[in-house]
Amino acid sequence: MDAHALHRNEPAGPIARAMRRAAAFGIGLIWLAAAGLAAAQAPAPPVASATEARTGVQRVDAVEVELVAERAAVRPGERVVLGLRIRHDPHWHTYWRNPGDSGLATQVEPSGPPGTRFEAIRWPAPVRLWVGPLANYGYEDEVVLPFAVDVPRDAAGPRMRIEAAAQWLVCKDVCIPGEARLALELPLAVAGGAEPARSRHAALFDQMAARTPDPAAPVAGAAHREGRGLALVFGSPTAGATVGRAEFFPYAEGVVSAPAPQTLSTTAAGWRLDLELADGATVPGTVDGLLLVDGRPFELRAPITSGPAATGTQVSVAAQPAGLSKSGGSLLAGSQNAPAGSSASGTDGPAESVDASLALALLFGVLGGAILNLMPCVFPVVGLKVLGFAQASGDARGARVAMRRGAFAFAAGVLVSFWLLAGLMLGLRAAGESVGWGFQLQSPAFVAAMALLFVAVGLNFSGVFEFGMALTRLGGVGGTSTAGSFGAGVLAVLVATPCTAPFMGSALGFTLAQPAAFTMAVFTAIGAGMAAPYLVLGLMPGWVRRLPRPGRWMQTLREVLAFPMYATAAWLAWVLVQQAGADAMLRLLFAAIAIATAAWAWGRWMNGTPRRGAVASVLVIASLLVVGALMRPLFDESAPSPATAATASGPRVGSAGSDTVEWAAWSESAVERALADGRTVFVDFTAAWCVSCQANKKLVLEREAVTSAMRERGVVALRADWTQRDPAITAALARHGRNGVPLYLVLRPGEPRPRVLPELLTASIVLDAIR
Repeated sequence: MDAHALHRNEPAGPIARAMRRAAAFGIGLIWLAAAGLAAAQAPAPPVASATEARTGVQRVDAVEVELVAERAAVRPGERVVLGLRIRHDPHWHTYWRNPGDSGLATQVEPSGPPGTRFEAIRWPAPVRLWVGPLANYGYEDEVVLPFAVDVPRDAAGPRMRIEAAAQWLVCKDVCIPGEARLALELPLAVAGGAEPARSRHAALFDQMAARTPDPAAPVAGAAHREGRGLALVFGSPTAGATVGRAEFFPYAEGVVSAPAPQTLSTTAAGWRLDLELADGATVPGTVDGLLLVDGRPFELRAPITSGPAATGTQVSVAAQPAGLSKSGGSLLAGSQNAPAGSSASGTDGPAESVDASLALALLFGVLGGAILNLMPCVFPVVGLKVLGFAQASGDARGARVAMRRGAFAFAAGVLVSFWLLAGLMLGLRAAGESVGWGFQLQSPAFVAAMALLFVAVGLNFSGVFEFGMALTRLGGVGGTSTAGSFGAGVLAVLVATPCTAPFMGSALGFTLAQPAAFTMAVFTAIGAGMAAPYLVLGLMPGWVRRLPRPGRWMQTLREVLAFPMYATAAWLAWVLVQQAGADAMLRLLFAAIAIATAAWAWGRWMNGTPRRGAVASVLVIASLLVVGALMRPLFDESAPSPATAATASGPRVGSAGSDTVEWAAWSESAVERALADGRTVFVDFTAAWCVSCQANKKLVLEREAVTSAMRERGVVALRADWTQRDPAITAALARHGRNGVPLYLVLRPGEPRPRVLPELLTASIVLDAIR
């Protein structure tokens, strides 16, 4: 029986605790046996003998270790910070001071000249590492375990040599114990002279300092034992600030259950974090540990207090993230979007983790599709569809049947459109093309056609023309015909393509490396989420009665909503300028006049006498021919996009006295150069046709508070413009688990992975990310 099966079928009560202890013990034996087998079969690692300490990097199995210093030199009588740097191979990890359910803490025993004093390791905040039903605390990627060294006042000579004996346990599918003797030689500067320069590892020490609690600024709290639970009550570390997420890592082993969820609530007495006690735990008089509050580490000393803690309103839950894979990737591969204190690695089987990721992607797809209805391009269209239900509602059975039929037809139009989009994307990928959500808007011809469509819809809303059974009236006034509702669903998806709603980016990113069936399932989920509100209204006539009563105001609202359609057409004209230049926009403007002529002729004469109908037909056909002639050159448009907000001259940032941040064109080399210079990098993956991108740009990225912060901190701002096809940008999006824009990354020197920001930004999100 595997650990997962044991976890699923565990009985209740004392038997359950005994079985969990047996499972943990059994897993530990298996890991030790595997470690022994690996050690017996593996070749001897290329390290020095146990009695010889070496300077520089040493490779030991799945890690590289090195003794490093924050400063490039030391002075007699002063303190310097050294550290054990551990660089793990992908998906391997070592352990924190409290390893959790299994594992061994890393040990460092330094030595130096007589009189040298060494402080204990100041442990940076770990992450939770999930192993089936168990969890450990440890580190992945790169970490430095820092410790302070007091240099003797009588230190002499050109250099000072520090040695350290290090031991650790490194684990992935198996665990391998490792050890090395390390040495570091630092120049000895003159006492009282200039402060030594910072070393090349200083940025990594700064990163560790940000993850290490300050013992001089602990968080005061109290612990209340409540049955099998432990409630930690604490105040906000920053006066007046709210707390969105908290996670506790106890210093003592065997007190708190490592894999159990941790629930944060707000109460009248402050903040409450509910923990689960470990099986057979002996609770000390004071619970000590590291408290992560919104990603910031603090030390917490919480004396056990009698009586229950005050209850309150739940804020968040720190638990095992869904969608973890054996390879260490989460649903957002390559990102640091996982909750604070959680790790993007695990040891679940591939099939089980893919199933979990698919379930999460489907959930995100439904949520994103529902939110898509609120996007600015879509809302006028679907808003009139909803109000159309109000006019079609009534007590008559026929009205209810027509309303239900219209809801199903609208949903069918939405789903069929999403299936066609998914099929087209899969076909292009099979042909070797790199495409993503909104890829059709990278074609100038498609952008122009969409602009003309919005002009036509606006004219229809304005009452210039009607199409009989309201194919284009979108159910706004009496539009309950099956064909009209189906067309409304198709149109709603078309106008939604420039938008990426929250949750959609994660769901679409999951489809990048999945079979075609999974891709179709995710697109179906997005379509179902988008169509769900209308299906509910169509199937629940009682809900429709809560809508405003029909009247002349509906026609007025319909005419008012024409203006967002015209505004969208104007915006798409601007997009076309970015793609194909001013000449293309001039052709579009004349084509719009031709569309308006056709609409006016249709509305004026098509329902009149046969002679007037013939005249209208001739004018409509002639106008459409003119539109075709004007738009044909766009199908052959291959000119590169004119310069937009970024230039290709390399990364440049406005000086402190400039009014705004100067954005440079994104490239991998530009990112590498900026990071090599010790600069923080902000990357904006955007497109002129992306509504969410432009909203974030105008409302957040161009705000004075944000631009000032970027200038003051020397942030390198890079813009990856996906307005037209760019295989390099498409590949970069895919590496970060996305196949569409927007995507916002913050990269820092010394950090192995970028921080991924949400699709919808706020100034506080950006400011927190670049600090």
